Amino acid sequence: MQAIQLHQPTSLANAAQLRSSKGDARFLAGGQSLLAAMKLGLNGATDLVDLGALPELSGIKVDGNSVVVGAMARHADVASSAEVKRAIPALAALAGSIGDRQVRNMGTLGGSIANADPAADYPAAVVGLGATVRTNKREIAADDFFKGFY
Repeated sequence: MQAIQLHQPTSLANAAQLRSSKGDARFLAGGQSLLAAMKLGLNGATDLVDLGALPELSGIKVDGNSVVVGAMARHADVASSAEVKRAIPALAALAGSIGDRQVRNMGTLGGSIANADPAADYPAAVVGLGATVRTNKREIAADDFFKGFY
């Protein structure tokens, strides 16, 4: 079994620096897909950059006509959000039906989108909603964000 180094950055800039300075580092969101892939030997990351302690990646808010959902928002957060229920009730319902309670309380919207599993709900939802994916460097229309499976 391969040793893995866990990094817990305190800022987005620190997270980006860690990711780029480590040879085969991966961002860790909820870990629901990444850790399973690592257990199966499908992902050989040597370093994990845990995004869980970065408050700027969490939260859900309404901004004009848009609902902004942070990458680290858990499925359970999206499902229970009054803002999401009011603005996009189908998204709240979708989030509430993902996996089981443990998955909903650990898995994140950002992790699901970044993983781009063709069987996942969020990638299709963001495309269907005409959403924009915002990274630390740019904003990308969901139609242009996904280049293929995974």
